[in-house]
Amino acid sequence: MNNTKYSLHSELRDFLYILGGSLFLAAGLVFFLIPNKIVTGGIAGLAIILHHVSGAPTGLMILLLNVPLIIIGWHYLGRRFLVKTSVTIFLISFLTDLFIINLGFNRLTEQLMLATLYGGAAIGIGLGLVFRGNSSAGGWTVLARVITQKTHLTTGKILFWLDMVVILTAAIVFRNVELALWGLLTIFIASQIIDVILSGKPFSKMVYIESKNNMLLGQQIHHHLGRRVALLPTRRLDSNESSELLVVVIEANQVNKLRDLVKQYDATASVIISDSRELLGKIFEKIPG
Repeated sequence: MNNTKYSLHSELRDFLYILGGSLFLAAGLVFFLIPNKIVTGGIAGLAIILHHVSGAPTGLMILLLNVPLIIIGWHYLGRRFLVKTSVTIFLISFLTDLFIINLGFNRLTEQLMLATLYGGAAIGIGLGLVFRGNSSAGGWTVLARVITQKTHLTTGKILFWLDMVVILTAAIVFRNVELALWGLLTIFIASQIIDVILSGKPFSKMVYIESKNNMLLGQQIHHHLGRRVALLPTRRLDSNESSELLVVVIEANQVNKLRDLVKQYDATASVIISDSRELLGKIFEKIPG
């Protein structure tokens, strides 16, 4: 019963994060980026380009461009994650077109620097909240996860090069290198704010857990986060008692999910989370899907 209540509470909290994040994302696009032709990374950036080329609604373009990626991801990624991602994509698409078409919202500034700063901040806040809701905004994130499972490339590198393709496309289509440079700045600002919201730098996280339920908690981390877990023998200096620590390396956007698992399966556990800047060897690699 307690687990059911906790699950409902967790799902409601995730949805509120997703809704809030979608609102910020749509606002950043509508008020700052779309009207000024500033292209952010990902599918949203590609949708902005197509909007100015074809006149099609940006929200609709975001939705249509994400459909094939969601279909691809369905076979490789967790269905629960993809369901939440699909809901997020729909909300962003719906709110973007609602603001522009139905409510007639327009840009708040024509100054490119202000549009870049505030647009990047809104996108960063939006994505950060969406990640806190254990979801994603779809697009390159889904594609990058699939490629990561099939290759040795990291998610960060894949996202970087995919975003570069979008930025270069914008420079060619709009015939304006400066707009592309503003777009790069938007991506940088958004990434920094995402890191702040997730309470960590864009490094992997090394986690040490002292728990009374090591085996159960380790199994849950393995199952829900797809990460290998190790047991580290320890000895207390004050009591000379032997114990074990769970050791696991996770991605920054998995921190919130890990906290949920610890609270659910051992609320008395002690947890240490630190940056892991460089990993060598395969012991802590993500488990292949």
